[in-house]
Amino acid sequence: MLCVAVVATALILVWPFGNIGYGDDVAYAHLAQTLERTGHLIYNGWESAFLISHALWGALLIRVFGFSFVCLRLSTVPFALGTVALCYSLVRRAGLRPSKAVFVTLLFGLCPLYLPLAVSFMTDVPALFLMFASFYSFARAEESAGVGKNYGWMALGALTGFIGGTGRQAVWLVPVIVLPYLAWARRERRAFRISVEVAWVVVLAGVNITTSWFNRQLYTVFQPSVFSELRLILKHPFASVNITARLIMMLMLMTLPAATPLIIRSAGETWRGPGGRKMIVVTLLLAVLTAIAIHPSLASLPWVSNTLNWEGINGDAPLQGRPIVLTRPIRAVVAVSVYFAVCILAGEVWSVKRLARDVSRAFLESSSRKFMLLSMSLVFVVYFALLVVRASEFDIFDRYLLPVVPWAATVLLLWFEKENPDAAGIMRRAAPVSWAILAILAFYGIASTQDFWALARARVIATRRLEAAGVSRNAIDAGFEYNAWTELMNSGRMNSRWVRNPAGSYNPNFSQTPSVVPEYRLEYSLTPETLPSEFGSVPYVSALPPFHKLVRIDHVVKR
Repeated sequence: MLCVAVVATALILVWPFGNIGYGDDVAYAHLAQTLERTGHLIYNGWESAFLISHALWGALLIRVFGFSFVCLRLSTVPFALGTVALCYSLVRRAGLRPSKAVFVTLLFGLCPLYLPLAVSFMTDVPALFLMFASFYSFARAEESAGVGKNYGWMALGALTGFIGGTGRQAVWLVPVIVLPYLAWARRERRAFRISVEVAWVVVLAGVNITTSWFNRQLYTVFQPSVFSELRLILKHPFASVNITARLIMMLMLMTLPAATPLIIRSAGETWRGPGGRKMIVVTLLLAVLTAIAIHPSLASLPWVSNTLNWEGINGDAPLQGRPIVLTRPIRAVVAVSVYFAVCILAGEVWSVKRLARDVSRAFLESSSRKFMLLSMSLVFVVYFALLVVRASEFDIFDRYLLPVVPWAATVLLLWFEKENPDAAGIMRRAAPVSWAILAILAFYGIASTQDFWALARARVIATRRLEAAGVSRNAIDAGFEYNAWTELMNSGRMNSRWVRNPAGSYNPNFSQTPSVVPEYRLEYSLTPETLPSEFGSVPYVSALPPFHKLVRIDHVVKR
C-alpha cells in the first residue's frame, strides 16, 4: 500500500489533463470509438498490437461516459496502481525481503518509462497488469495445498494471460512458458499436471487462431513469424549485436539503483581478485574510452529512444523544436556512468559457471521457494531475445523494456546477496547512493511527464483558439497526436508503411497524415517556413527548464 500511495501521488503531481492523445493511443482511442459506434473492430493502419481486449475496454467506457481522451487515459490508472501492487507481491515471492521489495517496486513504479504510460491509453500498462496477474496466479497455483485452489488459480493464470495477449501479444509468453514449467514442478500430481497440459494446449490454440484472424484484417501491421525474423538476423548479425548492446545499456540505466550494491562489491573483488578478472574489466574500460574518443556521440543517451529523449517525454513528436532538457553534459555523465557499471559487472563473468549450476539445480529440484524467480527468468530471457529478433523488421522502443525492469532489479539484488559475507556492510554504504539515483530517476519521470501534459494543455488552448476563428483542423499542424486525430477523423486510417493488406494502401509520396495541409503551425520559435500570426502564443509552466515556455501560433508561408 505504501508503494501504491507513492506512485498515486506521483500520478497526481503530473496532472495528466488535456483533451488530446498521447503518442500512439490516438489510434487506439479511434479504434475503441469506432467499435462503440459500429460494433466492429476496424483497424486504422497504426496497430501492431492486437488491441482486442483493449478496444473492448475503451468502447465500454465510451458507452458509459462518452468519448474523451481524458476519460480513456484515466481508465488506465487503476491498472497502473494494480500493477505496482502485483510487482511488490511478485518480487517478494522471487526472494526479496520487504525493504528491498519496496525499493524495487518504487524503482519500477516511478521509472521515467512507466509514469508517462500510466496516464495514457497505451496498451503497455494494462498488458503489464494482466502479465503480472498471470504470474501471480500461477505462483498461487504452485503454492496452494488445496486441490480446488490449485485448479482455480491455474485457470485464472491461463485466462488472464490469454486475455492480456489479445491486447498486447507479449503477455502470451507467460502462459505459454510458465504452464509447462508448472506441469514439471508439480509432475508428481498426475491429475493436476494433465489439467495444466490441457490448459497449455488450449492457450496455444487460442494464440494461433487470434493471430491468424488478425493477419487477415485490413489495415493492420502484419505479424511475421519468428523464423522469418531469425533469417534476417543471420543475414545482418552486426545489427543484432548492436540492438542487443543498446537494450542492455538502457536496461542498466533503468536498474542502476538496484545494481549499485553489486557494482561496489564487484569493484572491490576486481581490485583484490585474480589477474584475469582485472584484465577483462580494464580491457573493457579502455575499449569504451577509446570508442568515445573516436566517436564522442557514444557518450550520450538514450541508446533506445521513444519515451525517454533529449527534449523530454516522446522527444519532439508532440511539438517540433522542443527545448533540449538532457543537455550534452548531462547525457555524457549518465552514459559514462552506465558504461562504467557494465564494465565493472563484466567481472562477474567468473561467477557465471556457478550461477548456471545453481539455476539448473533449482529447475531439477522444482522448489516452491524458487518457482516465481525461475518463472520470471524463463519468460523475460525469452522476451528479451524476441525483442532482439523483432528489431530485424520493426522499430524497438525503450518502453518495451518495462516488463524486464523489476525482474532484472531483483536478480541484481539477489546476486549481490549470494555468498557475500559482508552484504550488510556494503548495503549500508550503497543504500544512500541507490536511493539518490532512484530519486533522480523518479524526479525526472515526474517532471518530464508534467512537462508533457502542461505542453498538451497549451496545445489544446492554441488549437481551440484557431478552431474558434474558423480555421479547419486540416489547416493546423499541432504535433503528432493532434494531426493523427485529424487524419483519422477524415480518412479513418493512417498512411502507414507497415500495412500490407490491402496491397498498395501505403503511399510513400505522402506523410503519415496526408489530410493535414498546414496554414498554421504550433511551434516554439519561428522557422524559415513561418511568420508570426494574429493568434499570438500560449504560455505554460513546466517543471523542467526553461520553466516558463510559450507555444507560438505561427502562419505557414506558402512557397
